[in-house]
Amino acid sequence: MRCRGLTGMQRLPDHNRTSARFVPALVVTALAGLGLGLTLPIIAVRNFWVFHGSYSILDGIVLLVQQGDVLIAVVVTAFSVVVPVAKNLALLGLWWQWRRGRPVPHALPTLLEAIGKWSMLDVFVVALVVFAVKTTAVADATVAPAIVPFLASIVLTMIGGRLMHRAFATTAEAGAPGRPLRDPP
Repeated sequence: MRCRGLTGMQRLPDHNRTSARFVPALVVTALAGLGLGLTLPIIAVRNFWVFHGSYSILDGIVLLVQQGDVLIAVVVTAFSVVVPVAKNLALLGLWWQWRRGRPVPHALPTLLEAIGKWSMLDVFVVALVVFAVKTTAVADATVAPAIVPFLASIVLTMIGGRLMHRAFATTAEAGAPGRPLRDPP
Protein backbone atom coordinates (compact mmCIF):
# COMPACT_ATOMS: atom_id res chain seq x y z
CA MET A 1 0.00 0.00 0.00
CA ARG A 2 1.45 3.37 -1.06
CA CYS A 3 1.04 6.53 1.00
CA ARG A 4 -0.59 9.42 -0.86
CA GLY A 5 1.89 12.14 -1.70
CA LEU A 6 4.84 9.82 -2.20
CA THR A 7 5.94 9.01 -5.70
CA GLY A 8 7.02 5.80 -7.33
CA MET A 9 7.57 2.78 -5.13
CA GLN A 10 8.81 4.77 -2.12
CA ARG A 11 6.95 3.75 1.00
CA LEU A 12 6.93 4.72 4.63
CA PRO A 13 6.93 1.99 7.24
CA ASP A 14 3.32 1.25 8.14
CA HIS A 15 3.63 2.36 11.77
CA ASN A 16 4.99 5.83 10.89
CA ARG A 17 2.46 6.36 8.11
CA THR A 18 -0.42 5.23 10.30
CA SER A 19 0.77 7.23 13.32
CA ALA A 20 1.13 10.42 11.30
CA ARG A 21 -2.50 10.11 10.22
CA PHE A 22 -3.52 10.89 13.80
CA VAL A 23 -1.86 14.31 13.78
CA PRO A 24 -4.94 16.30 12.61
CA ALA A 25 -7.13 14.65 15.27
CA LEU A 26 -4.49 15.34 17.91
CA VAL A 27 -4.19 18.98 16.83
CA VAL A 28 -7.97 19.58 16.79
CA THR A 29 -8.32 17.92 20.20
CA ALA A 30 -5.37 19.93 21.52
CA LEU A 31 -6.94 23.18 20.29
CA ALA A 32 -10.25 22.25 21.94
CA GLY A 33 -8.43 21.46 25.19
CA LEU A 34 -6.55 24.74 24.92
CA GLY A 35 -9.82 26.63 24.47
CA LEU A 36 -11.28 24.97 27.56
CA GLY A 37 -8.08 25.51 29.52
CA LEU A 38 -8.05 29.21 28.68
CA THR A 39 -11.72 29.91 29.41
CA LEU A 40 -12.59 27.62 32.34
CA PRO A 41 -11.39 28.51 35.85
CA ILE A 42 -7.81 27.35 36.35
CA ILE A 43 -7.27 28.75 39.84
CA ALA A 44 -9.65 29.16 42.76
CA VAL A 45 -8.77 31.74 45.41
CA ARG A 46 -10.28 32.00 48.85
CA ASN A 47 -9.49 35.12 50.87
CA PHE A 48 -10.16 35.13 54.65
CA TRP A 49 -12.30 32.02 54.07
CA VAL A 50 -15.14 34.37 53.07
CA PHE A 51 -14.38 35.60 49.54
CA HIS A 52 -14.26 32.93 46.86
CA GLY A 53 -13.15 33.59 43.32
CA SER A 54 -12.25 31.43 40.35
CA TYR A 55 -10.18 32.75 37.50
CA SER A 56 -9.41 31.50 34.03
CA ILE A 57 -6.18 32.31 32.23
CA LEU A 58 -8.05 34.84 30.10
CA ASP A 59 -9.53 36.39 33.28
CA GLY A 60 -6.01 36.65 34.65
CA ILE A 61 -4.77 38.40 31.52
CA VAL A 62 -7.62 40.93 31.71
CA LEU A 63 -6.96 41.46 35.44
CA LEU A 64 -3.25 42.05 34.78
CA VAL A 65 -4.06 44.69 32.14
CA GLN A 66 -6.60 46.38 34.46
CA GLN A 67 -3.99 46.54 37.22
CA GLY A 68 -1.42 48.07 34.88
CA ASP A 69 0.81 45.01 34.54
CA VAL A 70 0.70 45.13 30.75
CA LEU A 71 4.14 43.58 30.20
CA ILE A 72 3.26 40.54 32.30
CA ALA A 73 -0.10 40.31 30.50
CA VAL A 74 1.69 40.34 27.14
CA VAL A 75 4.10 37.58 28.26
CA VAL A 76 1.25 35.42 29.61
CA THR A 77 -0.77 36.02 26.43
CA ALA A 78 2.20 35.12 24.25
CA PHE A 79 3.05 31.88 26.06
CA SER A 80 -0.47 30.78 27.01
CA VAL A 81 -2.48 31.79 23.94
CA VAL A 82 -0.47 32.88 20.89
CA VAL A 83 2.38 30.32 20.96
CA PRO A 84 0.19 27.25 21.59
CA VAL A 85 -2.31 28.24 18.88
CA ALA A 86 0.47 29.08 16.41
CA LYS A 87 2.31 25.84 17.20
CA ASN A 88 -0.80 23.74 16.62
CA LEU A 89 -1.64 25.52 13.36
CA ALA A 90 1.96 25.18 12.17
CA LEU A 91 1.89 21.48 13.08
CA LEU A 92 -1.29 21.06 11.07
CA GLY A 93 0.31 22.92 8.13
CA LEU A 94 3.40 20.73 8.38
CA TRP A 95 1.23 17.61 8.32
CA TRP A 96 -0.63 18.92 5.27
CA GLN A 97 2.62 19.59 3.42
CA TRP A 98 3.93 16.14 4.34
CA ARG A 99 0.71 14.39 3.23
CA ARG A 100 0.87 16.14 -0.11
CA GLY A 101 4.52 15.16 -0.54
CA ARG A 102 5.75 18.73 -0.65
CA PRO A 103 9.17 19.76 0.67
CA VAL A 104 9.24 21.58 3.99
CA PRO A 105 12.04 23.93 5.07
CA HIS A 106 14.22 22.20 7.66
CA ALA A 107 13.91 25.21 9.98
CA LEU A 108 10.16 24.72 10.52
CA PRO A 109 10.24 21.32 12.28
CA THR A 110 13.31 22.48 14.22
CA LEU A 111 11.50 25.67 15.29
CA LEU A 112 8.46 23.68 16.43
CA GLU A 113 10.70 21.45 18.54
CA ALA A 114 12.37 24.49 20.10
CA ILE A 115 8.99 26.04 20.92
CA GLY A 116 7.88 22.76 22.47
CA LYS A 117 10.48 23.18 25.19
CA TRP A 118 8.55 26.21 26.46
CA SER A 119 5.17 24.45 26.43
CA MET A 120 5.02 23.94 30.17
CA LEU A 121 5.92 27.53 31.07
CA ASP A 122 2.31 28.58 31.63
CA VAL A 123 1.63 25.57 33.87
CA PHE A 124 4.69 26.59 35.86
CA VAL A 125 3.27 30.12 36.18
CA VAL A 126 -0.02 28.70 37.55
CA ALA A 127 1.94 26.62 40.06
CA LEU A 128 3.92 29.72 41.13
CA VAL A 129 0.73 31.74 41.61
CA VAL A 130 -0.81 29.00 43.75
CA PHE A 131 2.40 28.79 45.78
CA ALA A 132 2.58 32.59 46.21
CA VAL A 133 -1.02 32.80 47.39
CA LYS A 134 -0.61 29.83 49.76
CA THR A 135 2.43 31.43 51.43
CA THR A 136 0.41 34.47 52.45
CA ALA A 137 -1.54 34.23 55.68
CA VAL A 138 -4.68 35.84 54.29
CA ALA A 139 -5.55 33.72 51.27
CA ASP A 140 -5.63 30.18 49.96
CA ALA A 141 -5.53 28.98 46.35
CA THR A 142 -6.13 25.69 44.62
CA VAL A 143 -5.79 24.55 41.05
CA ALA A 144 -9.20 24.37 39.36
CA PRO A 145 -10.45 21.77 36.84
CA ALA A 146 -9.29 23.69 33.74
CA ILE A 147 -5.77 22.46 34.38
CA VAL A 148 -6.78 19.03 33.01
CA PRO A 149 -7.74 20.10 29.45
CA PHE A 150 -4.91 22.63 29.48
CA LEU A 151 -2.31 19.96 30.29
CA ALA A 152 -3.98 17.55 27.84
CA SER A 153 -3.59 20.18 25.13
CA ILE A 154 0.13 20.48 25.83
CA VAL A 155 0.65 16.71 25.87
CA LEU A 156 -1.38 16.13 22.68
CA THR A 157 0.60 18.83 20.88
CA MET A 158 3.85 17.23 22.00
CA ILE A 159 2.69 13.82 20.77
CA GLY A 160 1.61 15.30 17.42
CA GLY A 161 4.98 17.01 17.05
CA ARG A 162 6.80 13.79 17.84
CA LEU A 163 4.74 11.82 15.31
CA MET A 164 5.53 14.39 12.62
CA HIS A 165 9.20 14.35 13.55
CA ARG A 166 9.25 10.55 13.07
CA ALA A 167 7.31 10.82 9.81
CA PHE A 168 9.78 13.40 8.44
CA ALA A 169 12.78 11.36 9.54
CA THR A 170 11.40 8.21 7.91
CA THR A 171 10.37 10.08 4.76
CA ALA A 172 13.84 11.64 4.46
CA GLU A 173 15.48 8.22 4.82
CA ALA A 174 13.27 6.88 2.03
CA GLY A 175 14.25 9.83 -0.19
CA ALA A 176 10.62 10.83 -0.62
CA PRO A 177 9.66 14.31 -1.78
CA GLY A 178 7.96 15.23 1.51
CA ARG A 179 11.27 15.27 3.34
CA PRO A 180 12.43 18.46 5.02
CA LEU A 181 14.78 20.53 2.91
CA ARG A 182 18.16 21.04 4.52
CA ASP A 183 19.27 24.61 5.10
CA PRO A 184 22.36 25.51 3.08
CA PRO A 185 25.61 25.08 5.07
